Amino acid sequence: MAELKLELFGAPRLVYQEQPVVGVRRKALALAAYLSLTERPLMREALAALFWPDQDDEHSRISLRGVLHNLSSASPIEWVDADRSAVSLKFEALEVDVRGFTGALARTRGHLHTDGVLCAACFAALNEAVNLYHDDFMAGFSLSDSSEFDHWQTSQREWLSRECTTALRRLAEHSGIVSATSLHEALSYGRRWLKINPLDESAHRLLMRLFAASGQRSEALKQYHDCVRLLDEELATLPEPETVALFEAIREGESAPLKSRPRTFDKNTAVSVLPPLPPLLVGRDEAITELKARVGLPKSTFQRSVTVIEGWPGVGKSTTMGAFAHDPTVKARFSEGILWTSLGENPNLLRKLMVWGEALHLIPPGKTPTVDELTSQLLSALSDRHVLLIVDDVWQVEHAAPFRVGGPGSVLLLTTRLNSVARALAPTSSDVYRLPVLTDEFALSLLRRLAPQVVDEHPAEALQLVRDLEGLPLAVQVAGRLLHEEMHLGWGIAELLAELHAGAGLLVAPAPNDTLPAHDGYTAPTVMALLKRSTVVLDEETLFRFALLGLFSAKPATFDLAALAAAWSVTDPKPTVRTLVNRGLLEPISGGRFQMHALLVLHARVLLESFDT
Repeated sequence: MAELKLELFGAPRLVYQEQPVVGVRRKALALAAYLSLTERPLMREALAALFWPDQDDEHSRISLRGVLHNLSSASPIEWVDADRSAVSLKFEALEVDVRGFTGALARTRGHLHTDGVLCAACFAALNEAVNLYHDDFMAGFSLSDSSEFDHWQTSQREWLSRECTTALRRLAEHSGIVSATSLHEALSYGRRWLKINPLDESAHRLLMRLFAASGQRSEALKQYHDCVRLLDEELATLPEPETVALFEAIREGESAPLKSRPRTFDKNTAVSVLPPLPPLLVGRDEAITELKARVGLPKSTFQRSVTVIEGWPGVGKSTTMGAFAHDPTVKARFSEGILWTSLGENPNLLRKLMVWGEALHLIPPGKTPTVDELTSQLLSALSDRHVLLIVDDVWQVEHAAPFRVGGPGSVLLLTTRLNSVARALAPTSSDVYRLPVLTDEFALSLLRRLAPQVVDEHPAEALQLVRDLEGLPLAVQVAGRLLHEEMHLGWGIAELLAELHAGAGLLVAPAPNDTLPAHDGYTAPTVMALLKRSTVVLDEETLFRFALLGLFSAKPATFDLAALAAAWSVTDPKPTVRTLVNRGLLEPISGGRFQMHALLVLHARVLLESFDT
């Protein structure tokens, strides 16, 4: 176990060798909490703006330096990794209770227990998780001068609370089903659930069933009356019909099964399944404004029921969706809920849908529904709700179908890199929005955020580099991180700049974490692996023709049909062009010409070399 611990359940504190560390500022604890949950390096400029929104750039950076010094000096162990542009935590030296909690829950994600009885591994993992959750996330803590941080903290608290109550429900139901001797354990889990959320009728009903099953009929009836009193005092509402029916059954001496019927979602409660908040977003204000208009913001704007966001691989579709879903005006517009998922090439559709079903309390204990059953339940639950549905990284039209579950007042956003999928999913051509690459100005700004010293000392070369990379955020981020690492080591960067201009080394560099799709079981270790996802499905002849396009100049690479016919030695290049356009590898431009992004040209050149060998 690590000697240094960051405890975030309850009042946040830093602990070294089991003793609280004194002298850690509130803002320092807030920064540590934010870094621990984002789990990736964050730019200094973004952190300064988040925690000191009322200060100018210079003073906010000075404040950040002071807080980082406070954190670094709080312990003899090096646990803060800060350079001139980014800040992160060294998790190998630091134990964080929230990371332990989420890690324990993650170990249960792949297990489906259809009878409600958990396997030993899942029972142990859930027990580990709920034992870490001794109080709400950062209970009693706030920053009066950073409303954005407080909003983030509230969102995290609500999410972690839901995760814990779900775990306690599963443990209680498991213990109640296993044997009569486990009923006292089940009651303990149920009471802990109710302590976290005293107004959750599901918890009251579970306790009523457990009391009845253990022969404590009077306690079961008392639990019902406690529930009625709380609902009246706090919400001025009556209990749900299911709660009343259970009370009447117990009062009449009927048996009360431990497994409850699926509960429909309370229309007055917002539902939230949000994507990760991207740590770095530059130059997307115009795109987000356009997307807001498409979802009816401001309210006088015409609302499109479906919008498909299309764009090059690495253009930042997922990142833009992450920022959009967390935008305060978007959350206010869809106050009844936002549901997000990311699919990828081979998604487990049932598991993705079950995340939504769990959020809406549609899945009864011990039952695994089919995709069709769950889709039908979601349609019913959302039919009269105004929610935003976001389905990211769609590769096949049929994969998106189960997630089209919104009613007339809902909005559906989908993203794909495939032109054919975009056209099939969009009701009309105007319902497709192509996310553009960054302008030179914004691409240079992104590069500056990642490698400020390089841009300041080599402005002309930096500008030429972002032009060579044609404003693709993925390429700019990879180049920026490579340049920053080279500069951080104290080496000259002239040679690396020349290599990046030529494309050497860019494809084998690791892809940034925030550019990777967030679906299960996929990790792209390099940029090449990320791009290969679009070409691996091509047949050999089409792949070879794509590789031949690597012979063209990449500044930018444009072709007409005659040039393509000559390059491929074919009379009619249209079938191959159509395939490449549909796969997002070529983009039609005006005058019957087609364009391929510089990064894809580099990818084609590498493929061509493999054909030559």
